Amino acid sequence: MNSNLKILGAFESGIKTDVAEQFVQKFLKKYENVEGELYLGYPIYIDEVANRRVCVDMALVSKIGVYIINILTEPVVKYGEIQDDIYAKVETKFKKQNFLFKKRKLIFDFYTLTYSVTPIKEEEDYPLAQNVDDIMDFIEQTREEQEYGDDLYRKILSGLQEAYGINTYKERENVEEGTKAYAINQMASLIEKYDSAQMEAILSDATGIQRIRGMAGSGKTIILARKAVELHTAHPEWNIVVTYSTRSLRGQLEALIERFYAAKNDGAKYNPEKLKIMQSWGSATSKGVYYEVCLRHGIAPMNFSEARAKYGKSANHFSRLCGELLSSIKNFQKMYDCILIDEAQDFDKNYLQLCLKILDKNQRLVYAYDELQKLNEEAMPNPEQIFGRNIDHDTPLVVCYRNQGNAIVTAHAIGMGLYRKEGLLQLPSSSSVWEAIGYVSDTPIIEGQEATLYRTKETSPELLKTNPNEVIQFCGYKNYKEMYKALLDMLKSDLEQEQLLPRDIMIIDMDTFEYSKNCIRLSNIQSEYNSVAWDDEFNYDEDKEIYKFKIHTAGAANPEDFFREDSVVYSSVRRAKGNETYMVYIVNAQKCVNSLQRRSDRNALFTAVTRSKGWVKVLGYGEDMTVLQEEFEEIKRQDFKLHFDKYPTKEEQKQIFLNNQDVAAKDIQTIDKTKNLIGKLTGNGNVTKIQLMQELFGMSKEELAKLLEGGE
Repeated sequence: MNSNLKILGAFESGIKTDVAEQFVQKFLKKYENVEGELYLGYPIYIDEVANRRVCVDMALVSKIGVYIINILTEPVVKYGEIQDDIYAKVETKFKKQNFLFKKRKLIFDFYTLTYSVTPIKEEEDYPLAQNVDDIMDFIEQTREEQEYGDDLYRKILSGLQEAYGINTYKERENVEEGTKAYAINQMASLIEKYDSAQMEAILSDATGIQRIRGMAGSGKTIILARKAVELHTAHPEWNIVVTYSTRSLRGQLEALIERFYAAKNDGAKYNPEKLKIMQSWGSATSKGVYYEVCLRHGIAPMNFSEARAKYGKSANHFSRLCGELLSSIKNFQKMYDCILIDEAQDFDKNYLQLCLKILDKNQRLVYAYDELQKLNEEAMPNPEQIFGRNIDHDTPLVVCYRNQGNAIVTAHAIGMGLYRKEGLLQLPSSSSVWEAIGYVSDTPIIEGQEATLYRTKETSPELLKTNPNEVIQFCGYKNYKEMYKALLDMLKSDLEQEQLLPRDIMIIDMDTFEYSKNCIRLSNIQSEYNSVAWDDEFNYDEDKEIYKFKIHTAGAANPEDFFREDSVVYSSVRRAKGNETYMVYIVNAQKCVNSLQRRSDRNALFTAVTRSKGWVKVLGYGEDMTVLQEEFEEIKRQDFKLHFDKYPTKEEQKQIFLNNQDVAAKDIQTIDKTKNLIGKLTGNGNVTKIQLMQELFGMSKEELAKLLEGGE
């Protein structure tokens, strides 16, 4: 079928589906080259006065006109009243968009038409169709002779999709041209719209299991929140749950759902008793899915401390808990009508299966996840491995709206170690993944042959107008103090010269275990340089401060504490997941080079880079940081493309995997214990570290010195 007309949504009624299919066939035959989108059963509004739903059966937005068609399956006395009601609702929504409204009128015409399956009497001034040919005749009589241009067409789609509010931007007042704040303001003025894959994900029939997948920044959380709002609007009687793992996601999901529902329903608030936002685990003070399942089935829920005591420190505690519920509960009670799971890659099959068990017979389960979050494997097992059967809907999202193109390519290249002197560290298990996340190759990817992958403006649209050379930078320093001093200078510039707000900035520390201590280090360095504000009489002059801004550790106040209006967040990669902002600083990047878990650390660096909606600066120190800088220089020489001299064969991929395995978690724990023991032994000064190294390796000082210099 011709792709110029995209069909989105679906009907519950078979009769309406038949009408739509006949219409699509005739429209494509007559207007095969006309671009358009046809929405079925959308949009749906709540009439707060009459306390009822108002549903549009077919909405056609095309470059030759906009048509709102309602389908009557039973006779009515006055179909004109229904037509008026729908027209008023749609017009009101369009008029709320200032880009569609001028001099008290819409800048385009749209038409309403009623289609009746059964014969009814025609009313004056209310168009009526009693077969599909009548619809086609009406379109031909009223169609625009001059097709809409791309700009107007995009604006109309945005208005019908209710896409306003996809993102929230805090307007920066009195910003200077050329600053980062100015670029963000320009980005805020763009007309937002969902692409067809996103709308398909939002409007797909919720019956059965739906998978929504795409790379970081493709809008999965937004799509999931919007889908929840559409379902809650269409079925206010349903019990719907939106669930997630990372606690800091709660605020983002609440804000999105509240904003989308209010925009769609004239400022009304959603019902939190029917549309619940719950973390996966939960507790006595904060509802969670696991916790609620336990209470409903008469089982005492465990908290994290109890689970760790039972299963051990290194176990996947939550998976074990869910697994126990699956095996111990023989008859699951129906608890919800629909469950939507965000960041599903954070869970294994036990939690997803548990969610499926507590749904009714329609099993309305929607799960969204980052495709290729770990660059050596697919983010999730296939649906048959999880559920034991195929899924009903699968929607890949190939367009990345968050990250700039250069940042995405860099994240993938560095994450894989593509331009590492020693060779690749990892790569996806299937080459088909590249197309699914928006990469293009001029020739098919054939194992053993040269391949070059790149991104286009279609899959990486340039929403932020900025210098491409400034999007991502790698900066190396001699030591940690020099690195943190440079970071403070950059923050000062961003907040004072570039006119960014504290919540526009995120600092991510690649030193996973020491990030809290490192934040204190940074604070101490900041205080050291601010000491000039004290005079000889110990009076403090705030105006003399060099670095006046505040920095806080993510989760310092509570698990969901992340961005603050008056302070810049300092976070680990784990806590940063699910959050995004314009300016991202990644510190201690050298930790990703010669670590004992190189693949995991490279994956973490990939995740950190993809937190950025604008600019990224990767900071580190020492020789290992120089290695990353050299890799980045090669990325620039390759014009931000992924170039393989020879795409690895399956056998070569296996060897790459075997050669670059992470040290096991239990061995890392043993090493940590050894480090603590060394600290105790050397703490009193009786034993030196050199003596311990000689003892551990059975080497002389001279042999150790030669080893450290790179000799054999």
